[in-house]
Amino acid sequence: MHFITIQHAMLKQTFTLLAALLLTLSASAQKQEKLYARFGINAGASVLFHNTLWDVTPLGSLYNVVKESHKPPAAPYTQEQFEQDYDLNKSFTMPRYGFNLFLMHQRFPVFLDLDLASSPSSYQKLMFALTLGVGKDYRPFERDYFFSGHIGFRRVFHDAGFGYETLTNSVGNDVAREYLATFFKPDEGLGSQSAYMLASRIGFGHVIGGAERAAVGIELYHNLDLTNETARNGGARMTNMGINLYLRFDLKQTSF
Repeated sequence: MHFITIQHAMLKQTFTLLAALLLTLSASAQKQEKLYARFGINAGASVLFHNTLWDVTPLGSLYNVVKESHKPPAAPYTQEQFEQDYDLNKSFTMPRYGFNLFLMHQRFPVFLDLDLASSPSSYQKLMFALTLGVGKDYRPFERDYFFSGHIGFRRVFHDAGFGYETLTNSVGNDVAREYLATFFKPDEGLGSQSAYMLASRIGFGHVIGGAERAAVGIELYHNLDLTNETARNGGARMTNMGINLYLRFDLKQTSF
């Protein structure tokens, strides 16, 4: 436990130092006009792999209530039967949409990405995150298309959908999920709605317009939750992967 706490503190310090470094580079780059700045509109879908242990979440309490209606002489109503009846899943798919501001140094392959998007747990709730890392867009032979690859540390400051909506949307039984959504809103949810993550993505894009001030493309991404498992009920994770279609605009007349 002590080792995990130290590891979590080191991760926080590392992220803070790297963010400070990039912001310093960005301030210097702005003076020298050496910074790419791009605004993106995004839409797609992702799969959330929360892998929650049900019995230590509010769903465990719901099971205890349902179990009371299955008392002998009928056979004992087990947790396994409850999971089958309600079709409880430890992962599910959710549509995604949002906006991002991407900043990158022209000389060094470091970037900062500010992301305001719908939650992987619920398309009706928002998530705000910042990703700091390294990567590059590769445009072969000055063609109209380019390839991209990026990896870095991601800080989810707040995911408003992560919690009871994660549990509700894990219910695969459509009827049960709709009824559950009308009243199932426990205060405790799943614990912390923030996270530290390892983020990676690869993509393909196409520059549009003679001035090359915009681009459309597609990305595949994966975000691995590095947060201490004790910060959440049932060891719930924010790990997710998905696909993203984007339209991006250059804000500094630097072209793509």
